[in-house]
Amino acid sequence: MHKRMKKIKASYRYIIFPILIFFITTFFPQISSAINKISNKNAVKTFWEQAAIMPGAAKYFIRTEKIEKKTSVSNNHPIKIDSQILRRMLKQLSYKYDRDQPEIPLFSSKELMLLAENVSLALKVAGPKEDVTFVVKGLHSSTRWAMAEERLTAGRIFVSNNQLNLILGAVQVNLQPTIDERFQGNVWETTKLTYDIGYRKKTAKYEGLITVYNQKKRGIFRKSSKRKDWFVFTNLAYKQAIEGDSTTTKKSVSPSQYRSLQEQIDALQKDLNKKKQMPKQNIKSQPRQNTPKKQYQDNRVKTRNNPKEKEVALEQRLKTIEALHKKGILSEEEYQSKRREILSGL
Repeated sequence: MHKRMKKIKASYRYIIFPILIFFITTFFPQISSAINKISNKNAVKTFWEQAAIMPGAAKYFIRTEKIEKKTSVSNNHPIKIDSQILRRMLKQLSYKYDRDQPEIPLFSSKELMLLAENVSLALKVAGPKEDVTFVVKGLHSSTRWAMAEERLTAGRIFVSNNQLNLILGAVQVNLQPTIDERFQGNVWETTKLTYDIGYRKKTAKYEGLITVYNQKKRGIFRKSSKRKDWFVFTNLAYKQAIEGDSTTTKKSVSPSQYRSLQEQIDALQKDLNKKKQMPKQNIKSQPRQNTPKKQYQDNRVKTRNNPKEKEVALEQRLKTIEALHKKGILSEEEYQSKRREILSGL
């Protein structure tokens, strides 16, 4: 009889507990949202924090945390990564709600600024068994909604095997209050949020997909085909971020534009050389400058009759095209072609 009573009590427990959870989540949304809040038990040091806009809403932060479970490889922390380089690396990621939708930035300008500055500081002091976790929000525009809306993105960042890793736990989660919440007076942020900060052994599920600008050239790839939430930034991505803003592609000018530009540069440079060779008292009495094209033609005639001036002019032209090549105005092929053309005049 005693054993039978124990079994009956146990069966009641299994029935009552789900009913209690259903009752709480239905009639007390603030309490239910508190159940889904991210735990603070692994937090070590907070570098940026924004309190929840109202009870039950999301709290935003960038902090270091102890790794949730034992890993076979320790992080390469502490490590120094310049904030601007970190910004350029994260800026490479874009987001598509579905394949038919246009790409939008994964992180807004505000989010990039917060992450670049604070993650850089956090990585400098993080230990080998610590990750940097974040929950941020920023304005995003899309064809799916009329105006720019604030969206929540969360994840963790760490450096392992000398490569930067980003695991996303939530991607642009909608913060707009539901209709029921609006009737209850909540017009700020919904309290019915589902999000996490990303884990090594747990794959986050989100709508759409993350894409990489020029993926083959940027050195950013997914950890595996099954992990669409985990991205690894190789040394190639790091080096390209050092060189400059990797979202800006170098464009070559057309041949006619280049010739016009080169003529103007040559004319201005040779005009400066001409002024340097003139006596100081005669500089003010010089006639008004001609057009760059006319100057270019006149200077070419004078340069042919003066070998020393010709050598100086060629040297300057070589320096000019080299500068244009470094800035990306001239491609490698255009640079070599123009260089051969100039050297043929020696």
